[in-house]
Amino acid sequence: MTRPACLAAVLAIALAAALAQAAETPPSAAPQPAAVPLVVHYNERPPQHYTERGAPRGPAIDRLTNALNAARIPYQLQSTPAKQQLVILQANKAPACMLGWVDLPGRSDKGKLSEKIYEERRLWCTKATLDETMQRIDAALRNAALIK
Repeated sequence: MTRPACLAAVLAIALAAALAQAAETPPSAAPQPAAVPLVVHYNERPPQHYTERGAPRGPAIDRLTNALNAARIPYQLQSTPAKQQLVILQANKAPACMLGWVDLPGRSDKGKLSEKIYEERRLWCTKATLDETMQRIDAALRNAALIK
């Protein structure tokens, strides 16, 4: 057998083995892509949510992050002025939530509202945010309220 023919035979065997292994691997065991973190925008509203030494702080931040962790939702907190949050919500380009909004008439037409985080304030999320994500957040918030 010539060298190129030998190399072709080895590659064919390797490819056949890889295809056979892929066919045997159940979908749940296949590597999953890393989840894109949900961006949660908050404005500076001490004492509930604010930035201190570059880090988000306050009881609303604590309650929210506890719920997101309990729901196993990766997240990223970002300080964003309220007017910019409205622009993000209106654009509806990607899943994102805004912390500390009151449920007023017409708001549910523009986005998805969560259970209460504090007082009458909730997360107001883009329509691009998956319903399953909202359900997991709400369940975690309800469970946290029961523990109090």
